Amino acid sequence: MDSAGEKLLGISAALGSAASWAVGAVLFKRVGEAMSSSGMTLAKGAMSVVLLGLAALAAGFAPMDGAALRQLVISGLIGIAIGDILFFKALQDLSAVAMLVLMVVGQVLTILLALVFLQEMPSSMDWAGIVCIIAGVCVALSADLGGEKKSSTIRGVAFGFGSVLCMAVSVIITKGPVEHLPSLQATFVRMAAGTAGVFAAGVVSGQMGGWLAPLKEGRFFARFLLAVIVVTFGGFWFSVYAIKHLDVALANTLNSTEPIFVIPLAYFALKERISLRSVVGAISVVTGVALILLYTPIKQTS
Repeated sequence: MDSAGEKLLGISAALGSAASWAVGAVLFKRVGEAMSSSGMTLAKGAMSVVLLGLAALAAGFAPMDGAALRQLVISGLIGIAIGDILFFKALQDLSAVAMLVLMVVGQVLTILLALVFLQEMPSSMDWAGIVCIIAGVCVALSADLGGEKKSSTIRGVAFGFGSVLCMAVSVIITKGPVEHLPSLQATFVRMAAGTAGVFAAGVVSGQMGGWLAPLKEGRFFARFLLAVIVVTFGGFWFSVYAIKHLDVALANTLNSTEPIFVIPLAYFALKERISLRSVVGAISVVTGVALILLYTPIKQTS
């Protein structure tokens, strides 16, 4: 496949990841009312490891040196074991929409980290697209952070900021290994490492039984499994695939469109009214994506 095709696939994967996380946030918001954040992280991780392991086994594993393995393990421990627990804790205190607004802050933080540690410098048009996307997301969702819709708490916001910080650092660490490994394999290793970390914490604390108790109910298990499938293959795998074929800053900016996908979900699934600000914000986001798509220099990949 030529570089233009790889770039298009990377952009599509980033947008697919954003849509998947929007769906996943809505699904996990519902199941989170009956399960602890640690339990959700452990159960999600265990199911994801099985699903990703089968897929990676079918695709075949590539040789991986010790340095790449260490980086992916560290990335998984930070981004999944710690980041996901904080994410689910925040989601229990915040609305799905408000939580995804905080995720936008994570995209900005990732861009700054990429500039410092990876020396990735977006072009002027890339920056214009980034500004349009972030401004659009903030405008579209500003109504959800105030008035009668306000559901944010100081604790939830603190957990949310902690989560996006962990995820941003994790993405930067992942960039090196994923340049030379299949994205599916890298996702599997990260997920396995993060899940192992949560499992160890559950064994040491002796709370694992309580964490997983809600899964004994059949309908709850089915809903949870559906959410896991969506975020595993749509959220995690697509995001790693996007990082492989795009600069980190651009991949994560496209991922920041998550809240925009929540708007139609809220309208059709939750019957919420869509404000004019939401429409204006969506137009701004689409403009930003178009700028990145049309003016981003093609990334050369091997």
